[in-house]
Amino acid sequence: MKVMKAIVSGGGTGGHIYPALAIAGALKKSGCEVLFMGGQKSPDGQGAAPEEKAAQNAGFAYQAVPASGLHLRRLTLGKEIFTNLQGWRQAKTHIKKFKPDIVIGCGGYAAAPVLRAAQSLGIPTLLHEQNAYPGRANRYLAKRAKGICQTFAASASFFPAQTPMFLTGLPVRQAVLHTGRQQAWDFFGIDGAERDIPTVLITGGSQGAQSINKAALDAYARLLDADVRIVHLCGKKNYPQLRQAAPQHPRLLLYPYLEQMEYALALADLAVARAGASFIAEIACLGLPSLLIPFPYAAGDHQTANAQAMAAAGAAEMIGDAGLNGDLLAEKALAFIHDPAKRQKMSEAAKSLAKPQAAEHICQIAKDIIEENSARR
Repeated sequence: MKVMKAIVSGGGTGGHIYPALAIAGALKKSGCEVLFMGGQKSPDGQGAAPEEKAAQNAGFAYQAVPASGLHLRRLTLGKEIFTNLQGWRQAKTHIKKFKPDIVIGCGGYAAAPVLRAAQSLGIPTLLHEQNAYPGRANRYLAKRAKGICQTFAASASFFPAQTPMFLTGLPVRQAVLHTGRQQAWDFFGIDGAERDIPTVLITGGSQGAQSINKAALDAYARLLDADVRIVHLCGKKNYPQLRQAAPQHPRLLLYPYLEQMEYALALADLAVARAGASFIAEIACLGLPSLLIPFPYAAGDHQTANAQAMAAAGAAEMIGDAGLNGDLLAEKALAFIHDPAKRQKMSEAAKSLAKPQAAEHICQIAKDIIEENSARR
């Protein structure tokens, strides 16, 4: 029997990378041979693309191609278009060599040359859109895609009416779904009575968030004095300054970034975070209560829509970025920590929104497209 082969592509930020890894994992588990393709450089141009290390750590073969975001009002636009043209040409070469049955894209500029190359070669493509307001790459690729897997039904209005839509939810990695608190204690080296200390996870996403970092710094003292453990992921560029300003305390676990995010999520009793779709899908599956601070400049203000959906279901509380400060963060966090009944109610509400089988659903859709394509030959 012929082994099915798939290329999965998505990159730039964790919101695109982690769903792509979850889909790749489901495909591999089903017996499909998977190649992960993404960019050569990180979004800031310093070092390798984050999807490369993430894919390799997850055990997938990785192929990099040149890719760049497009800044339509900058003088660099010509160079960015040329970079993507190079990526498209190189992607065609690698795709011809690998001979996939399908190419699946999870958004981000790094996926655009790969998916466009596949479409130019007549290979079926399937897109996953994480947000209610789709990114530029997926809007561009949608016309020639065989289908679009949605996290939010509202995204359908931004895509061609003739393109098949599948409301799958957002794929969450198996590591997130199956990491327990005992494993988290072991990872962070927490034992004895320290295991009874409640934990607040603070994160501004893979790049960090200045407003959240500032509020967290101002809230450290109140939270630590109340016997709360803090796991704060502040972003690589913000880490040196924050590390210098932060108190030295055994219950303050400050990191620039944590690739093994599953341990931080498993340890937390409350999350304070941006409202990216990938993170929301993870905390919904785990039933983790949250204080969500939407990034106010996200495309289409989609993070506010994400946070409002969670808040309306009783799974989270939303705080506007402009009104965030240390006193408010500490006050809200401590109110949650000191009210187990409220946390339990929010946990149940979060789980009611979860779609833990999203990756398997997308995997089956991909296989159906492959079979339909084979039948037409």
